[in-house]
Amino acid sequence: MTTRRILLVPSCIAFVVLSLPGPASGQEHSGQRTEPAPASQPAPRARIAAQRAELATELTAARRNLETATAPEGATPPEHLTKEVALLETIDLLYGQQDAQVQRFEELQTSRAQLEADLTALRATGPPEERPDSFLLLESVGSELNAHTDRGAKLDAAREAAKKTLENARAQHEDCERARRQAKEALAAPAAEADVAKLSVALRLAELESRLAAETIALRGLEQRSRGVGDAIYRLRLTFLTEKVAWIESRARFTQDDLDEQLDKLARNEFALRRLLQEAKFDLGAAARKLADVRQRRDGAAETDQALVEEVEAARLEREARQLDVMLLQARLQRLVWVKQVWTRRFRTFNDQATKEELKAWEAEAQDARTQLESESRLQTDEAAEARKSLVTLQEKLSSAEEAGIGVRRWLREQIRHVQTRISVCESSIASIETARRLGDKLLAEIGGETAGTGFAERLGGVWEALCGAWRYELISVEDRPITVSKIVVGILLLVVGVTVARLFTRFVGRRLLPRVGLTEGAAAAIQSLLFYVLVLGLALLSLRVVNVPLTAFTIAGGALAIGIGFGSQNVMNNFISGLIMLVERPIRVGDLIEVEDLLGSVEHIGPRSTRVRSAENVDIIVPNSSFLEHNVVNWTLSDDRYRAHVVVGLAYGSPTRNAAKLIRRAVEEHGKVLKTPKPIVLFTDFGDNALIFEVHFWLRMRRLMDRRTIESDIRYRIDALFREAGIVIAFPQRDVHIDAVKPVEVRVLAEQPPSEPPKT
Repeated sequence: MTTRRILLVPSCIAFVVLSLPGPASGQEHSGQRTEPAPASQPAPRARIAAQRAELATELTAARRNLETATAPEGATPPEHLTKEVALLETIDLLYGQQDAQVQRFEELQTSRAQLEADLTALRATGPPEERPDSFLLLESVGSELNAHTDRGAKLDAAREAAKKTLENARAQHEDCERARRQAKEALAAPAAEADVAKLSVALRLAELESRLAAETIALRGLEQRSRGVGDAIYRLRLTFLTEKVAWIESRARFTQDDLDEQLDKLARNEFALRRLLQEAKFDLGAAARKLADVRQRRDGAAETDQALVEEVEAARLEREARQLDVMLLQARLQRLVWVKQVWTRRFRTFNDQATKEELKAWEAEAQDARTQLESESRLQTDEAAEARKSLVTLQEKLSSAEEAGIGVRRWLREQIRHVQTRISVCESSIASIETARRLGDKLLAEIGGETAGTGFAERLGGVWEALCGAWRYELISVEDRPITVSKIVVGILLLVVGVTVARLFTRFVGRRLLPRVGLTEGAAAAIQSLLFYVLVLGLALLSLRVVNVPLTAFTIAGGALAIGIGFGSQNVMNNFISGLIMLVERPIRVGDLIEVEDLLGSVEHIGPRSTRVRSAENVDIIVPNSSFLEHNVVNWTLSDDRYRAHVVVGLAYGSPTRNAAKLIRRAVEEHGKVLKTPKPIVLFTDFGDNALIFEVHFWLRMRRLMDRRTIESDIRYRIDALFREAGIVIAFPQRDVHIDAVKPVEVRVLAEQPPSEPPKT
C-alpha cells in the first residue's frame, strides 16, 4: 500500500500542473486539458510566475481602460469594465494561492523525507533519547500517540469536504464553459454593429469567468495534492509513534527514581497551586471589600448614576470570578492528591507489587473518580458556555453604548474583562480535569492488563460477587429501612404469583362452590369479582410491606380522595380521569395544532385537570380535559405536520390557460416552504360566470397557526406578479347588459344648468 501511494504522487503532480490554463488575453479557454510535453514542461512555480506576469499585463490594460472610461468627474464606470478588472484581480489571487500551495507541497515533501529517515533510524538503532527505556519517556510518547490518533477523524472529514469542494469547482467550470460557448456562437451569428460590440463584451466576460473557474479547479487540485502528502505524513507519523511506543514498551523500566522524579514534579506543582490559591483568596477579599464600598456609594447617591450602576455590576462580576478561581484551585489541589496516588499505584502495578484484591479496589476507585471527573468537566463546560453568552451580551451592550458617558463604557469593559477571566479559569480547570482523567484511564488500562490473565474460577467468583452486590444494592431507604433490589424482585414476584393464584381461586369459587349453595350466576359473578379485588388489594399491601413502603402515605391519599368525593367533586374527577386517558392514549400532545368546537390553537400544556391552549391571537385558553373526550377534536399534527393547502385564481375569458397553469405552478414551486414531494397540482376546475377558475394544491409543513395563511399570501403575491409580467388578466366581476327594444332608443343631450335650477327635459 505504501509503494502504490508513493507512485501515485508524481502522476497527481503532473495532472495538476498540466491542468493550469494559459492566460493569453485573446486565447479561448475550452476547459480541456492539453497533452503534456515532458521535455519542455517548466517547473510548477516557474509556470505560475510566468502566468502571473502575463496576467499582470492584462490587468494593467484593463485598469487603464477603466480609468479612461471614468476620467470625467462623477462619471459612472461601465459595468463590464469593472467586472473585468474584478475577475482579473481574482485570477491573480488564485495564482498567488496556487504558488503558496506548490511551496507548501515542497515543504511537506521535505518533512515526509525527514520522517521516513527518522523511521528508518528508529527501526535500525531505536529512539535517540538518552534513556530510551524510561517509563516517563513511554508516558510522553504514548500521550503524543493518543493526540495524533485523535486527528484521524478530523482528517477524514477534511478530506471529504475537499472532495466535495473540487466537485463543485468542476461543476462551476462546466457551467462557465457552457455560457462561453453560447456567447461565442451568438457573436458568430450575423448581427448589427451595436449588438456585435455587446456580444464581444459578453464573450470576453464569459472567457474570464471560465478561466477563473479553471484556475479554481487547478487550485483545488494543488490542495488535494498537498492534502495527499499530508495524509501520508500523518500515516508515517502514526507508524513512527506506534513503533516507538512498542520499542520503548518492550524495554521500559519504571524505577523508583522515575517515581520520585514524577512525585517531585507534582510537589512543585502543588506548591505553585497553593501560592496561587493564597493570591486568589487575597484578591477575593479585596474584591469583596470593593463591592461593599461601591454598593455603599450607590445607596448613598442622591440620584441614579448609570456609571455607578455599571461599576457595582463590574465589582460583583469580579468577586464572582475570584470566588470561582478559589473554588477551582481548591478542587485542583484535591485532584493533585489523587494524581499522586495514581502514580504510586501505577508504579506498583507496573512492577507487580500489588495483590489482586488491591487491583480490584483500585479499579473501582478509578472508575468512581472517572465518573466524578466527567461530571466536573460537564459542569465547568456549562459554566464556560454561560460565561461566553454573558460575554456576547456585554459586548453588544458596549457597542450600543456609544452615546453613554466615558464612565459607563469603562465599567462595561471591566465587566467584559472579568467575564473573560471567568472563562479562562474554567478552561484551565477543564484542561486539568482532562489530564487527571487520562491518567486515570491509563491506570485502568494497566490494571486491566494485569487482571486479564485470571483463571476461570477467579472470574466466576468475581461474577458471583458482582451479582450478589447487585442483589443487595440499596435503591432507597424509607423510615431508616433499606429498599433493596432483592426486596423489589420478591415483592413483584409475590404480586404476580398471588394475582395468578387469586384469579384461579376466585374462578373456582365462582364456578364450582357458589352455584352449589344456590346462588344465581349473576350473584356468583359479582361475588367472584369482589373476592378477586379483595385478594389483589391484600396481595398489594403484602408486597408493599415486603418492600418496606409505609402504608401511611396511602392512608393519607385515600383520606384526601374520600374527602374530595364526599364534597361531590364529580367534574374534577371526570377531568382528572380524562387527563390520565389523554396522557396514556395521547390523542393530543404538547405542541399539536388542534381544533375543538370553535377553538383553534396549539397545545401548550396538558395538566391533570385542564389543558392550556394558545390561540392564533396569542391568548391562553384553559380547556377542561373532558372536553377532548366528549367532542370531536381535529388534530392537525397528530401523525405528521404536513398539510395540503390550495389557492384559487380566476382568469379572464380568453386567457392562455396552459401558460397560466405553468405560471401558477412556477409560483408555487419557487416558494421555499412548499414541499417538493408530493408535487403541487394545478387544476382547471370550472368555467365560472366571470372567470376561468384555477386551483393549485400544494403541501407544506404547518408548525404554527399562521404558516398556511402566510404561504398562501406569498403565493398569491407571486402569481399576481407573474401574471402581470405575462400580460394575463385576473378576472373581476362584470355584467353584459342587452337592450331589446322594438324601436330605436331616444337619446337626448341636456345642456348644463346652474345648480339652483332644475334641468329641463
